Amino acid sequence: MAFGLSLAEETPTGLVVHPFWVLVSIVNFLVILYLLRRYLWGPILTVLANRAEKIREGLVMAEQAKTEREELKAEIERRLTEVQREAQAIGERLTKAAEAAAGEIRMDAKKEADRIRERGREDARQLHDQALAQLRSELAGMVVLAASRVLGREVDAEQHRALIERSLDEAAAQLTEQS
Repeated sequence: MAFGLSLAEETPTGLVVHPFWVLVSIVNFLVILYLLRRYLWGPILTVLANRAEKIREGLVMAEQAKTEREELKAEIERRLTEVQREAQAIGERLTKAAEAAAGEIRMDAKKEADRIRERGREDARQLHDQALAQLRSELAGMVVLAASRVLGREVDAEQHRALIERSLDEAAAQLTEQS
């Protein structure tokens, strides 16, 4: 037990600070700080600086892209407006051309209708004149035949026919003057 008592007397129970170990700790801290600053802190700062520069460049490029996008948008809107104006002008020209063509077609159709109407009138006049001539001829023949039967002798058909034709012409003239 004597051995147990001597061991307890030699070990201090409180906190003991040895100046050697404090000095070793300070030197260790300074060496680690130097090494960290030289080999780790410098490259970290360089990487951070490079990254900050890339971020600045990216922001500048984003701003330029935004400006270009706005310019392109304005250009697209301007061109779209021009195209709409051109399309409207083309539509108006086509409408005017279609109206002009429709007008020409109407005029041509009216001319054709007038021509057909005039030809119909001429054909009707010719048929009327032919029917009148045929009627006169038949009427003259019938009058000559009636006169020869009434007189009981044959009458010169040509003389009577000329007389009847002249009488019919005079009657027709009187009828046209009255109407």
